[in-house]
Amino acid sequence: MAHPLIIKISNALAYVFLLSANIYSGLEGDEGGSPYHNSHETYITPAPFVFGVWGLIHLLLGGFVIYQFWDSANEVVVDVVHWHFVCIALLNTLWLTLWENDYLIFAAIVVLFISGQISYVYYSLLKTQFAAHNWADRLFIHAPFTLYHAWIAVVLTLSIFAVITPEKTDENPILLVKIVVVIALFILKGLSVAYIEGGNSDIAGSVVIAWTLIGIFVEQQDPIIH
Repeated sequence: MAHPLIIKISNALAYVFLLSANIYSGLEGDEGGSPYHNSHETYITPAPFVFGVWGLIHLLLGGFVIYQFWDSANEVVVDVVHWHFVCIALLNTLWLTLWENDYLIFAAIVVLFISGQISYVYYSLLKTQFAAHNWADRLFIHAPFTLYHAWIAVVLTLSIFAVITPEKTDENPILLVKIVVVIALFILKGLSVAYIEGGNSDIAGSVVIAWTLIGIFVEQQDPIIH
């Protein structure tokens, strides 16, 4: 078993790596293929303001990498987060690179692996022995991974649509695309409700999905999708 300090230092380095990659991607502009500038836009792509959630997640993860050095966070970091956050950060950066270089199928596959890693952490934190004991636990451990879990569901949806549907044009989408988009919207709505009704009253995750749906409503103009 790795020494807890090694895990914590690795988490901090992974966070800096992930943050740097996303800042660079955001500053590249439209020509860089960044997802934050509506590259590979489809008929389910939300308005750019939705990606502000990602900034909030980064902010809270920054709090996590600092708070993890407190003794009160030691058990959760070692037994739950462990090496998963390092894997998540590296995979997330890989997804970003694949997306920007138009390897969309591989990007979607990578998101599936990210989803598995973040889901393990998310559902482990729901267990009684890892329940939040104070506001710092809630804000710097539970909140960032809850938001991340919901956000990855959004990223997975966008990645799949970038693979299976044509890029958005000024013309109206064909009926099949409309049907697929509507089905995806209902799935996202169901997920938003499930976060609250699933027994954990996970409002944060529900808000992320709801925020995305608002962004899709704002961005898309087709009457059926809108």
